[in-house]
Amino acid sequence: MPIGVPPVPRLLRRASAPARAVPRVRTADLPAARGPGTAERPSYAYLSWLRVIAIVAVVSIHTTGLTMTDETLRGSAVWWTAAIVNVGSTWAVPVFVMISGALLLRARPGEDAYGFYRRRLARIAVPLVFWHAFYIAFKAAVKDYRPTLDKVVGDLLLARTYTALYFFWLILGLYLVAPVLRVFLAKASSRDRWLITGLAVAFGIGVQITNAYIQVRELGAPALRLTAPTYFLPYVGYFMLGHMLRDVVLTARQRLVAAVLLVLATTELVWQHTHAADLPLDFAVALPPNTLGPVTALCSALVFLLARGTLDRAGRVGRATSDLVLGVFGCHLAVLYGFQQWYGMRDGATTLPGLALLLGSTVAAAFAISLAASRVPLLRKAF
Repeated sequence: MPIGVPPVPRLLRRASAPARAVPRVRTADLPAARGPGTAERPSYAYLSWLRVIAIVAVVSIHTTGLTMTDETLRGSAVWWTAAIVNVGSTWAVPVFVMISGALLLRARPGEDAYGFYRRRLARIAVPLVFWHAFYIAFKAAVKDYRPTLDKVVGDLLLARTYTALYFFWLILGLYLVAPVLRVFLAKASSRDRWLITGLAVAFGIGVQITNAYIQVRELGAPALRLTAPTYFLPYVGYFMLGHMLRDVVLTARQRLVAAVLLVLATTELVWQHTHAADLPLDFAVALPPNTLGPVTALCSALVFLLARGTLDRAGRVGRATSDLVLGVFGCHLAVLYGFQQWYGMRDGATTLPGLALLLGSTVAAAFAISLAASRVPLLRKAF
């Protein structure tokens, strides 16, 4: 799997709220909705809605993937639609990480590292174990997979048990460094915070560029191989960036400029993906069109900034919907597989109505399953 191009991605639900909010990979503690917000008590309702939008983008990536890679469809309306939706959603994983940073890296009076780990690691353990066990059994039941001990352990260590499950390891790694980053961000000057955040983002981009160069030139082993223990490292920059941008509110004019830049940056990504065969390999090395690439980093920051001031209303509804995101992330791949079999689209949708049906069905069913499971005591901790 190319670095930073997870089929995703996670994501998340109760990851962010004390009781539930982004994966219950509970990416953070979502503050209670407070309405429009003031300087003293700002509203972070936009993070709930942003998480919901991001999980729909994740489902869209997986739903459109087979259609976009079907060369027999190249140039058709359904192929272009799949390509635009798929590539245009590349920001989803970085934005999930940014949401986590916005919620986890704020100082919490009276909470030390031990308290943070006790609260956070306890919450991620059940979903991590449950969904890995589920997809091992799922692969054994519906695919040509024989789960020997060596295979299971190897897949776990390489964070490749099933498509997007690497995100659990990514978040776990960020949890481990969060208390250190929290102290730094609380005590450092604004200049130092931006400097280190910028360097961390540059590090992630540099990892992608270096590994791509090594691969293209056939120079040997990658500079950094993303495995369960290391997956989080290139994403620390996004994690910190979410904290730094959390309270930034753009003016109406600035939002317009940001929206135009987002369209231009997304257009570049789509153009690069759809013309990859005609471009020199060094172009993709210098400008990686994936989650750790500079253009995607720009798109992710713009999406995050545009959410604030645009999605600040209906906090309770947003938070209730956001609480379902972890379950959607966990079950959507199995749901998608089921609909592909049912609709006879094993190799992906080949028509626009078929693509819309597959995507709409998967999103709706995944949210419904998550809602139902969240009301069952034995399942709610995993959903």
